[in-house]
Amino acid sequence: MWLKLFLIMLLTGCGASLRSLLLMLWPLRNAYLTGVFLVNLTGSFVLGLCAGLPLVGESALMIETGLLGGFTTFSSMMTESATRGSWQKQGAYLLLQIMAGFAAFTLGYCFH
Repeated sequence: MWLKLFLIMLLTGCGASLRSLLLMLWPLRNAYLTGVFLVNLTGSFVLGLCAGLPLVGESALMIETGLLGGFTTFSSMMTESATRGSWQKQGAYLLLQIMAGFAAFTLGYCFH
């Protein structure tokens, strides 16, 4: 059990490191299409791909919870929405992220 937990933590760190690298390289900081938006869409797409695969048990935990959980970021999405100004812009940004994430997940699932 401890080895599995360690591997999940290691993969979570890898996902977070990859996210951090992409966010540092993303040129659009104050636009709607931010690095966080791209990271969350990519993570949703890959999660959709994984949902169509026969991943169960530890494999699913390591990839979906560990790697993709560390890669995607709900808290940064919320923080970015708070910088959008009016509550209408904040709500639009969050709604856009959620709808686009769902669409990306569905698209990824369709590719299995």
